[in-house]
Amino acid sequence: MQAIHDYEAVFIGKVISSSDLTKNTKLEVVQSWKGVDTTKVKIYEDNDWGNTYKAGDKILVFANKEFGFWKVPLCAPLQQNVDETNKKWQVYGEPLPLKHSAGPLPLYLAVMTVFFYFLNHYFKKRKRSGND
Repeated sequence: MQAIHDYEAVFIGKVISSSDLTKNTKLEVVQSWKGVDTTKVKIYEDNDWGNTYKAGDKILVFANKEFGFWKVPLCAPLQQNVDETNKKWQVYGEPLPLKHSAGPLPLYLAVMTVFFYFLNHYFKKRKRSGND
């Protein structure tokens, strides 16, 4: 199918949330063939013509990067209510392995490490000045 060559990302995502106002949709990636290798992604559509989805919907997404974000072009062959187990998706080739995103945990751990370092330094300094 030619469509896979026309877009930077091709994947099936399960809708986590969707905004009617901003036309952005958060997805849990179920299967990806191109461009997306993480389990969570956000897509944007045209504010005037874009779709709004219900949580739980599964959609086949064709998207391109625009200013660092995944944008679904107006005429992209997006499909709703798809079944990722359908054998017809084999035309896109072998799916990519997906990486689980770490989320905010590494940042939290880094901030806490720095906090405890300075806290320890403060108490050591205070203890030394108390002994003089």
